[in-house]
Amino acid sequence: MVAEIIEKYNTRARTVDSLLCVGLDSDIERLPIRFLEDQYPQFAFNRWVIEQTHPFVSAYKPNIAFYEARGEAGLAELRMTMAYLRSEHPDIFTICDAKRADIGSTNTGYVRAIFDVLGFDAVTLHPYLGGEALEPFLEREDKAC
Repeated sequence: MVAEIIEKYNTRARTVDSLLCVGLDSDIERLPIRFLEDQYPQFAFNRWVIEQTHPFVSAYKPNIAFYEARGEAGLAELRMTMAYLRSEHPDIFTICDAKRADIGSTNTGYVRAIFDVLGFDAVTLHPYLGGEALEPFLEREDKAC
């Protein structure tokens, strides 16, 4: 199954003839004023970026820290962004820029949240704690790391 998720990326990259990955590092403190006036500023900004760039990208990579920093409001807007991508651009690969790696059941929670709840195709990991810390992520043969 790992091959299937990698093929999703490869297919998209071939289709648009591009390896471009756009980071959606939507820091609320740096968004243009016009987006801050929206009820959902991070989502409005992300949607605008996606609308401007989707013909050219192979992947989008939201940095989860900028959404977590706003608590439930930020996480809701990250979920909105993911729902928008799945609905409007399901062929574009999504990467959760989370740099996760921990121990034991903590990683199981991260795996569920990133892949099952938020619906990302892939996640960035931090290898410092070694293979055991990465194992829960790497066991997901339907996703990429």
